[in-house]
Amino acid sequence: MASKRPQGRAPARRTSAPRRPAKPAAPRKRRTPEEAREAILQAAEPLLVEQGPDRVGLQAVAKAAGVSHALVTHYFGTYEALVREVLLRRNELLAASFREHLLSGDTPPDAGALLERFFTVVQEGQHSRLMAWALLTGRAEHMPFVRAQGLRLLADALEFQAGRVAQAQGTPPPSRDTVDMTLLVALCASQWFLLAREVLLPVMGRPADATSDARFREVLGGMLERSLGVKPPGGG
Repeated sequence: MASKRPQGRAPARRTSAPRRPAKPAAPRKRRTPEEAREAILQAAEPLLVEQGPDRVGLQAVAKAAGVSHALVTHYFGTYEALVREVLLRRNELLAASFREHLLSGDTPPDAGALLERFFTVVQEGQHSRLMAWALLTGRAEHMPFVRAQGLRLLADALEFQAGRVAQAQGTPPPSRDTVDMTLLVALCASQWFLLAREVLLPVMGRPADATSDARFREVLGGMLERSLGVKPPGGG
């Protein structure tokens, strides 16, 4: 008769600890359509500046904004429309800031102060690159000061200030033609300098730094003041 083998003990069953009920997820704060649209524009702008509009798409913007591609499409339709809205938004902020500075205070700012303000506003986020891209790709209507006759309003403000200075000096005010041409020279020279300063200044043996920027504004400001007749020819 075969001997019975002792049966081993059955392994004890492990009792798993009772699962704790998961905490309910905090309810998402729903954005209004205006807030969602603004968040997308804010996320898109640095991408366009850093990479260039031709290297960014709706998918990249949606990822940066933390929203779905479908939501971006819902608000803007196409990538071209989104880029246009970014440029127009920057245009309005830039023009409003510059006009506010031009008309603020009891004492009219001189040409040097105006140029410094223009440089400060345009250099924030390297917006001069977006301005150049808009011009070179046939989107000039999206450039700062162009939409809603922003450049015309800026010329009106400059004419008003130049008239105040001329009255204080007891001299004839500049003509509107002089104001318009002076403003165009200032904008074109400033824009080109901001785009090419890092290349042109070293070629001329100068560092591309704040000192060179200040000197450029000083010289250009003196030229503009003499053009408007708001400073004696030998004053700068």
